[in-house]
Amino acid sequence: MRPTDKRPCKLERGELRRVPQDRRGLIVGYHVCCPRCGFVTVALNGHAGLVITESEDGERVTFSEPLRCLYCAVLIALSDGEAQLEEDERVRRVQYR
Repeated sequence: MRPTDKRPCKLERGELRRVPQDRRGLIVGYHVCCPRCGFVTVALNGHAGLVITESEDGERVTFSEPLRCLYCAVLIALSDGEAQLEEDERVRRVQYR
């Protein structure tokens, strides 16, 4: 996953944006653009036990548990900036033509 400063509506698949952008403040969350379907889902630090950590340079982000995409329902596990997609029975089959 690539951190960016683009607005959430401009994110492309595999990109994420920190909220707030100012790294001196505490992490509120991230806008995450699903690598599978391209839908932007918000990951809030502390919500439902999710803990978000960053490397010192802010380039590598880790989630304590997978984030579920709100559109296609795939699970996005993020560890040290590397995303792994996990599918279960809730994943929607989305096709673009």
